[in-house]
Parts: sequence; structure tokens; C-alpha cells
Amino acid sequence: MKIEIMKAEGEWFVWVLVLISVLVVLFMPKKNLTWVGVYITFGMAGYMTWVADAIVGGTFDLFDLAGKKTIELGDAFLISFVPASLSAIFANFYNPRKRWVYAVFFTLLSFVLELGLVQTGYMENINWKTIYGIPVYFFFYGFFFPWFLRVLTKKKLKVDT
Repeated sequence: MKIEIMKAEGEWFVWVLVLISVLVVLFMPKKNLTWVGVYITFGMAGYMTWVADAIVGGTFDLFDLAGKKTIELGDAFLISFVPASLSAIFANFYNPRKRWVYAVFFTLLSFVLELGLVQTGYMENINWKTIYGIPVYFFFYGFFFPWFLRVLTKKKLKVDT
């Protein structure tokens, strides 16, 4: 098995996104999340991203990453770290009083990053248009992650006997 890095068109953009997103998570001041919360959010978002990629990119073949039908190292890092990092950053800084500002900002950020993947040639849309992602991102940032954060940070009453 030969691992090829930086062979796909636009792969440099993937590694820049991975590096920046992980560094932001590592060094951001923890507001809503502890390290455990970051870990749980990473796991949940990473799992959902892998499932979505398998269904949308694999089963329905709506897009390809790195111009191949297989998962390359850059794909694995992109899918594992960038959406999970964005989710952790969103949950960490989320303010319920500014719910829609956060939802719109992170929806647009996610859209721009996906557009960057397409423009650099790393992502090829087959039966997908980049704009289709906007309602999906808005659902997650406007509804799912605010709910997830409430569940994650809910205080439970512990009674010692």
C-alpha cells in the first residue's frame, strides 16, 4: 500500500483547512465546552460526517473527493477533522441570544469552505451543486447543534445516599 500525499488537485487546500481548524480547536478559549465536551462533539460530528459522506458521496455518488472513488489520506483527514472542528467551534462559542447570527455565519462559512474545495479542484460535483449544502448546514447549525449543546451541558442532579 502506497500513501500518496499532495498528489490530488487542490489537496493543499485540504491540508490548510485541517491544520487551521485543528489549531483553532486546540487553542480556542473554552467557553461552553470543556475538553470532554470538545471530544464528545468531535465524535458526534465526525461520525455524522462519515455516515453522510458514505451515503451521499458513496451510495448516491453525488460527488467525488480527490478525483477518485476511493478514500484517500486527504479525504480521511478532511472528513474527520474539518466538520468536527467547525462543530466544536460552533458549540463552544454558541450564544442562544444570537442563535440565528451563529447559524447563518457558520452556514456561510461551511458553504464557502465547500466552494473552496470545488474551486481548487479537490471536490468534483457529479449530481450535486454546492448550494445544495446550505439547507443542510443551516439545519445542523440552526437546530441540531444548539439542541446537542443543551443535552451535552445539561446539569444532572446527583443524590448521594
